[in-house]
Amino acid sequence: MKKLSILFIFAILASCGQSPKDLAALQASLKEKETAIKGLQTEIDSIQAQIERLDTTHVVEASLTPVEVRTMANQTFRHYVRLSATVSSKENVLLSAEGNGRVVSVNAEEGDRVSKGQTILRLESDFIEGQLKEAEAAYQLAKTTFERRENLWKDSIGSEIEYLNAKTNFQAAENRVKQARAQYEHTFVKAPVNGSLDVIRVNKGEFVGAGTPVARVVDLSNLELETDISESYLKAVKVGDSVEVSIPALGLKQGEKVIFASQYINPENRSFTIKVGLKNNNALIKPNLLAEIKLKDYENPNALVLPSMAIRKDLNGDYVYLIDKTEAKPIARKRYVQIGRSFGEDAEIIEGLTAGEQVIVVGANSVNEGQEVEIQ
Repeated sequence: MKKLSILFIFAILASCGQSPKDLAALQASLKEKETAIKGLQTEIDSIQAQIERLDTTHVVEASLTPVEVRTMANQTFRHYVRLSATVSSKENVLLSAEGNGRVVSVNAEEGDRVSKGQTILRLESDFIEGQLKEAEAAYQLAKTTFERRENLWKDSIGSEIEYLNAKTNFQAAENRVKQARAQYEHTFVKAPVNGSLDVIRVNKGEFVGAGTPVARVVDLSNLELETDISESYLKAVKVGDSVEVSIPALGLKQGEKVIFASQYINPENRSFTIKVGLKNNNALIKPNLLAEIKLKDYENPNALVLPSMAIRKDLNGDYVYLIDKTEAKPIARKRYVQIGRSFGEDAEIIEGLTAGEQVIVVGANSVNEGQEVEIQ
């Protein structure tokens, strides 16, 4: 701009034959010419803009929206139900004393592996032992007497009343021995199942009464999960079904099977009970741990499946964008679909699509009906 102004000055001086003495006049003339130039540039810019709008031969290339597509094909779709459950043991037994007495010995320690019938602790038994010996002695005498009276009676010797009295005394003595022996057995607290001795609640020398809890035995090899499930799944669950069990606290996942499905519906919450067997190969799983059961309730081997994020929704329903390749470039076309079931990130499409069609699965949020796209 300055170069142009200087040229104007020299042009004026050359044409007028004047010397640059009148500075104010020259500056005023320069300002006038600069204003004229600015006006001309504004007019030029306006005309150029009109030409660009009217000239259809001048096309500005626009960048296309990049998208990723999936070619629809039949595949297996599975739907699962997630259920919370608690680990329990089929043989988790709290042992109680069956008689009264003082603890005279504790024959195992907490954490020990015990066998069914193994003595865990004993109560004092001197008095009961004496009663048992007396009963056994009386029994032997009554038995001998009865056998002799029986032989005599067979030989028609003696009276019938003597025979019956001997028989009655023998039977009574036999019952007293059984009672005394049962009382004696109650002085032993034994493991009812194979398992681990989880806790001992009494010490040697303590007095316990009948019914007092003294120990707990747990069989960690025979565990199960129990939970309730809605009655709507009654037909979908049966004994022998495979499930996936997760125990978050241990980071464990393993396959198991349903071992029980109740046919009784709880009227309060409209549910029924199922049980799942639980292997404990490494003995890490303990009763009362929280677990999750993943149970399959639906499977379609010939489904069309899309990521849920590829499905859009408007007032008319759910829709996706398909790729139309009939034009020179790929075009996005809107297609309404019907969704079946969804699980995780996938959704089953039951109506609106066919195998072989290409659906936009990434970039669907950035396209519109009829828009050209670039397939990545």
